[in-house]
Amino acid sequence: MIFPWFERTFASLTGRLLAQRLHHALLLAGPPEIGKFQLADALAQVILCQQPASVGSCGHCQSCKLFAAGSHPDFHMLESDKQLGVDKIREGIARLSGTAQLSRNKVLVIPAAHTMTDSAANALLKTLEEPTDNTFLLLLTEKPQQLLPTILSRCEKCTLPVPGEAESLNWLKAEGVEDASGALLQAYGGSPLAVRRALSEEDTALSYRGFQDGIQALLSGAETSLALASRWQDAAPQVVTWCQQQAHRRYISTQQVQDFEMFSLCQHAAKRLQHPGINKVVVLCQVLELLQRPAPDPHP
Repeated sequence: MIFPWFERTFASLTGRLLAQRLHHALLLAGPPEIGKFQLADALAQVILCQQPASVGSCGHCQSCKLFAAGSHPDFHMLESDKQLGVDKIREGIARLSGTAQLSRNKVLVIPAAHTMTDSAANALLKTLEEPTDNTFLLLLTEKPQQLLPTILSRCEKCTLPVPGEAESLNWLKAEGVEDASGALLQAYGGSPLAVRRALSEEDTALSYRGFQDGIQALLSGAETSLALASRWQDAAPQVVTWCQQQAHRRYISTQQVQDFEMFSLCQHAAKRLQHPGINKVVVLCQVLELLQRPAPDPHP
């Protein structure tokens, strides 16, 4: 599946593949949940297709059928729940060392390349520098700054931005999400995929709507900051991000010192939440209590 906002990128990469000008190591870098994995998956299928065309894979050859079934012998993916260690990387490299069994090409996909340990990244370097024949490596990351400079220098970086608001809203509407808005997109980092996921998980996870309802209850006195903080502690980083976004929008509109203080407090809170063992309830309480402070009279 190629999302509309990546159609041009996909066509460009496919065209370069057909012209035999596609770099053997691509780094697809961009924010989370914008479709990087789907783009890499579609590109891998074209690379392995026995009858590729400018529009993509044929979908009918033996290679495409095996790929769709998840059993293509020349397609390999390296995933891990935590970090990618050196043994996992060596395992992937070993799979690339032989001759392609079905297609003329081989593909290795690393969906979270930034999770590689330094030793794993160093183990990958030789393959990046001296790849075996007809081998393609597709590295995906939302944190390219965490990759070793040596890895970055040996890959062709393809930066993938979030799609435009209008394009995202049109796609969400086509997906049956009728009440999406620009504010909702902003709450989820501009990712229409994250919006769709969040709305489908409203019964099991804190959604932006649930957050807004909670803030309204807090401001009306129907909820306490402690009660909300206790209930939201598992989603503390997301709550702080949403509070920061609200404070930023208000400050741009009002230029009030209180809104700037809220924005700064959220920045500080986000950093504190990165420390293991931090009391998330205390951090959230501090943010929510500042949010409760009455706005100053603009005309004293």
